[in-house]
Amino acid sequence: MQDSETDGRCSGGIKPLALTCAVPHYASSEGGIITVIGSGGKTSLIWLLAQQGRREGTRTLVTTTTHMAFPPPESGWYDYFLDFPHTVPDGFKPAPGISLAGIREGPAGKGRGPSPQILASLAPRFDRVLIEGDGSRMLPLKAWADYEPVVPTYTTVTLGILPLWPVGLPVSSERIHRLPLFSALTGAQPGEILELHHLAPVITGMAREHPHSGQGLFSKAQGKKLLFFNQVEDEAGLNRAEALVSLLPGAFLRELSGIIIGSVQQNRTYPPRRVHHPLTK
Repeated sequence: MQDSETDGRCSGGIKPLALTCAVPHYASSEGGIITVIGSGGKTSLIWLLAQQGRREGTRTLVTTTTHMAFPPPESGWYDYFLDFPHTVPDGFKPAPGISLAGIREGPAGKGRGPSPQILASLAPRFDRVLIEGDGSRMLPLKAWADYEPVVPTYTTVTLGILPLWPVGLPVSSERIHRLPLFSALTGAQPGEILELHHLAPVITGMAREHPHSGQGLFSKAQGKKLLFFNQVEDEAGLNRAEALVSLLPGAFLRELSGIIIGSVQQNRTYPPRRVHHPLTK
């Protein structure tokens, strides 16, 4: 997952840097409670960051405010499973390593998050908290109902994740969760070819015809806002991400703490060209 240029060492400069360095950079000064929303790599990113925390000896909590896949205990992905149905014991102190908190539901590996009260009690006890706050039914794109995403108010970084590879393919429920809402927000109708400009209102929530009327990626964000274009692994993908950034309104861009372009699978980010890179600001 790491190459010679992204070996997990978090140094400055303009070389490609590990994603596991770029994301925590935003949480280091205000506490590390990161809620990951969007589509196309949320769970993978959370576990990548959690494993990095384990290597660093931190107390890392992985959980969700909705539902997520819970790896089986024998997977080795986590060290402790926390299932507090009613309250967190007063004297509870997490050990270094990865703690997964939630309630298992059935044999298929799915689980739901702890109650808001339990999560609010757990979060301050950890060095790093990684929350999956959105669902996309494993599809690469989505739009949001008015009750999504679910971002705790004490979140310090809201990380919105979006892949761009569906651009150029037909608009379809095979790739888009909540397709009617997506079409209403973007104007892209089923069967139409998805174009880059269709994704701008997905990010901003501002449809060209009806500004301020949409439910976008960061509509319920708390804390810093970090935009991450995932599954970018070549020059063409980088060009596409930068072209999309150029379509975003300046007022919206000024609300972001940073934009990361890279790949969870490769644990890498791209060096800056025309967009902001977090570790060079």
